[in-house]
Amino acid sequence: MIIEFREGDDGTYYYHYITDEVRICTDGIVLTIETRDFKMRNLGEPFQYLTIRERRDEYFNESLINPYIDTVIEAVEKLHVILIKV
Repeated sequence: MIIEFREGDDGTYYYHYITDEVRICTDGIVLTIETRDFKMRNLGEPFQYLTIRERRDEYFNESLINPYIDTVIEAVEKLHVILIKV
């Protein structure tokens, strides 16, 4: 796993969470996922994934279309920790 975080002078940031299977990126506004076969999907607002497990129906539905949902959650949790420290 590779984690990269860059912060711009204007307060923007870029975050990349890369595993052997996926690359998860955000510019702070939109979260995207790219698989090894170069399929990309917009996942929307990143921080909704911090509490998605609590919303069981939504988690279940997302898991049907995104086999990497737990990896997405882990990536967003790590981003959240980074942002708290910055």
